[in-house]
Amino acid sequence: MKNLILLISFIALSNYSMAQGCGLVSVTKDKKTGIETKGGVVNSKDFYSLLIQKAIDKNSSSSSPKYVLSLHAASRDMLPDSMLLSMGKFELLMADGNELILENATCFNDPLGLGASIGFQVEVTENQIREILNQPIKKVKVFEILETEFAPSKQKQQQKLVHCLVNE
Repeated sequence: MKNLILLISFIALSNYSMAQGCGLVSVTKDKKTGIETKGGVVNSKDFYSLLIQKAIDKNSSSSSPKYVLSLHAASRDMLPDSMLLSMGKFELLMADGNELILENATCFNDPLGLGASIGFQVEVTENQIREILNQPIKKVKVFEILETEFAPSKQKQQQKLVHCLVNE
């Protein structure tokens, strides 16, 4: 009986330590292109959704992963065409007070297909995504029009999510 309890405890501990909290990550695979996309969402204090994604082309061994940050917000107003056709930036204030500027961001009307939403997206390098692993995002400002903050618990969630994406 004692051995059984020890065995169950060992199995539970092994499963917990291997998972590293990666239940936040969802995976989709495009069978036609071979691209596998992994990612997860962290909500801000204003209930904006920050999507952190990694895309990998499984058919090409030479291609490196592509990382993307997307911020989605409910909005009664749509973005004007002049903004949709322009490039902007993500300004990330990290937990340690440093700022990370990500250029060449794009924006979209109704990115989720549910109506009444706007979205912003930027590609990031692996080094930039690792910065989030070291110091999570405290505040994000996009295109100088939308700004939101993340609670400390959501900052930890960002780090768990990025850890899973970088180490898989």
